[in-house]
Amino acid sequence: MWMSEFVVIVAIMTTQILQPREKIVQSGAANLSTQELLTTILGSGSKKVPVHVLAQKVEAKFPHHQELTLTELRQIKGIGLAKACQILAVFELLERLRPLGTPILDSIDKVLQQVVELRYSPREQVMCLYLNTRLQLLMKETLAIGAINQAALSPRDIFSAIKFFPITSIILVHNHPSGDASPSPEDLLFTKQVSDAGRLIGIELLDHLIVGQNKHYSYKAHFMI
Repeated sequence: MWMSEFVVIVAIMTTQILQPREKIVQSGAANLSTQELLTTILGSGSKKVPVHVLAQKVEAKFPHHQELTLTELRQIKGIGLAKACQILAVFELLERLRPLGTPILDSIDKVLQQVVELRYSPREQVMCLYLNTRLQLLMKETLAIGAINQAALSPRDIFSAIKFFPITSIILVHNHPSGDASPSPEDLLFTKQVSDAGRLIGIELLDHLIVGQNKHYSYKAHFMI
């Protein structure tokens, strides 16, 4: 079974659970999840809310807010004025240091801008967008073109790029030339297989988008991922 090649990788991974700061020392900040980075930034929780829970609550705000405000952050139980200011200061610093011309794919609209050619393609295509921990687009690759069986795409085809880039997540996009963006049972199976394979090697499938000429379908928006 094609999943077996990833089981081998997982089997040789260390089972030691490292704290975020220890992970930075051992392998660098780029290998931390967003929640772990936020945990490090916050430093500590409140009397009633552990720091990792605060980090989860802050991270949960990201998909719904293009720009977090002081008021929004302070509405999170356990986030006071000092911690809210810490978070906003870090976000502002990242904005100032952001490399020019590097897309940040933190919304569906921004993803769709990267694959606009798929809306008008007469042939079915499967694309993969490879992102780092900051959701910066590192690479865009067309995995298949034409009458394809998505199940025939192996994890090696999709995840081979992790050998060359600091990839922590991916977004899959494919088109339906008919214009109907509704997912098929095969699409759902394909999405699950990729998500499961990525989880085994620490690569998150953030979303799978299906696009038609005037419509799109997001698995994440429909809670299918």
